[in-house]
Amino acid sequence: MSSVRLIIAFACLQASYSFALSVTEQIHNYINLVEIPRLASVYPDADIKIDLNNQAALSYLPDCQDTKITIENQRPNASKRTTYAISCTSPEWKSFVPVTQTILISAIKATSPINRGQTINQQNTDIGQVDITSLRGQVFTKSHPPYGLIASRNLRINAFITDNVTKQPTLIKKGERILITARTGNIVVKMNGKALENGIKGQQIRVQNTSSGRIIYAKVVTDSEVLVNY
Repeated sequence: MSSVRLIIAFACLQASYSFALSVTEQIHNYINLVEIPRLASVYPDADIKIDLNNQAALSYLPDCQDTKITIENQRPNASKRTTYAISCTSPEWKSFVPVTQTILISAIKATSPINRGQTINQQNTDIGQVDITSLRGQVFTKSHPPYGLIASRNLRINAFITDNVTKQPTLIKKGERILITARTGNIVVKMNGKALENGIKGQQIRVQNTSSGRIIYAKVVTDSEVLVNY
């Protein structure tokens, strides 16, 4: 939903009763009726909290005779900090209110130190609550776990695991014997081969057909098979 439509929607919601509310109360209504539902649609299972910063400054604003105070989120795509622009037409004034957002979700964290290069699994992780606005990268959740990935750096106990501290494991190592599957339409041919370089799942690596000696590029499928599409 665009910021323009959010303003219109909020104006309709507040029209019947906003005349009796202070500026602070109207902002809190905007938070509860517009911003929290909007963020909840992006983070469905999150516990969302929005705090006004420097709230005392609002008491110095002139009383607004217009019942339709306009409130607009200046950075709707921001996760942690944003600013609300609030304005009145009678008397005419405009002000800006800094806002801090907290978005708590259940995510996967380390239950013991995980060393760089170590595999992440259910034994060294658990579920915990984390404010995703304080993290870099995308967290892993119960429905999207990081099991089988490798830590790209040392992780401390209780550290939440994100995509920027993990990497895919090496499935095929240079020199290993592998199965090369070649596919053309409905025709599938399998042959023995040798990996000429390391590879992770989905990566194109050089392999050699053992029988012909031919070197080709193939996609890593499993820890023992690569695929060539013609």
